[in-house]
Amino acid sequence: MRRHPLLSGALAVLVVVGGVVAAGAFSVPATAVTVDDASISRAAVDSDLATIEQNAAFGSYLDANVAVRSASATALPPIGGSGRSGTYRTAFVDFWLSELVNSLLIEDLASRQHLRLDATALSAGHDDLVNSITTTLRQAAAATGQSAVCAQSGQAIVSTLPSGFLQDLVRSQAAGDLVLAHAAGYGLGTGQLARYFDAHQSQFETICLSAIQTSTKATATQVRSQIEAGESFAAAASANSTDTTSAANGGALGCFSANEGAYLTVAGDVNGLAVGALSQPVSNNGSYLLLEVTSHQPAAFDAVVTAVRQAVLGAGATRAASELAAITKTARVAIDPRYGRWSPSSGVGIVPPRRPAVADLLTPAT
Repeated sequence: MRRHPLLSGALAVLVVVGGVVAAGAFSVPATAVTVDDASISRAAVDSDLATIEQNAAFGSYLDANVAVRSASATALPPIGGSGRSGTYRTAFVDFWLSELVNSLLIEDLASRQHLRLDATALSAGHDDLVNSITTTLRQAAAATGQSAVCAQSGQAIVSTLPSGFLQDLVRSQAAGDLVLAHAAGYGLGTGQLARYFDAHQSQFETICLSAIQTSTKATATQVRSQIEAGESFAAAASANSTDTTSAANGGALGCFSANEGAYLTVAGDVNGLAVGALSQPVSNNGSYLLLEVTSHQPAAFDAVVTAVRQAVLGAGATRAASELAAITKTARVAIDPRYGRWSPSSGVGIVPPRRPAVADLLTPAT
């Protein structure tokens, strides 16, 4: 289970103050949250919050992650309170506590399925964490039209994190990986990944293609009609594509390996498109593309192991979500009432208190 070591020296307590959580010089109750037999101390939560508040890059990544997961429908609550230094908004504290509860539940599920968080799983979990953060940053950048959000890569983010905080994130990632692979019916060892690859080789073929970029859908439709009427793709690209680099090469973009970050997008855009066939106009960050697959090239397993691993994890997502939802409903979860109350009705969630208890106020007489 995810555990946080108690801070040494003078421990701080988190108390709710007018919609914020503040660090004060009081005695610290043992736990902030308990999930079945596992618990997280309030001092550990305090340490996490301080780490997040002081690490702008990680905080920005969390913001990007919430935006990507919710398709920009939800924003990350601000962390800092309006009171003295060391205060945190209850909404953010509850968001982070929900993340911690979710991690404990996932690790509980892994334990029930007799999945071992050994050194191999943790090492791979570290790599998957870095890759996951990188993917989120790229998705957020694409959604906003920026070249980068927060940092250039997941490695740039994790390199700024304290060792203990990072170890907890890696452990949570590794447990989730094991649960996902188990739900997919495969292990994450080389032999199991090779078995998945052998059964799904078409998912990992290298895709080579050409493209014509236009500024409007109407232009793309018109160019498509010209090609259907007999004009060659290369001639149409040279004459019409607004991407000057590929236009100079008759629209040729090159080939995309399954290990590349853009592969899934490319594969989705040309899904079902035969070699030599022409796509319908594809929306692409304010422009439109006409795509032509020039070849599919078989991939060797050793060259796409990373992609195969991600495919296995993705294959188990739906079943793993159902398994997690089931134990979430039955888990014994206790939340320190100053943070709110546990509400598993719509997944992992903590409902903030309507107002703080008098005993939790810094100045209860006012």
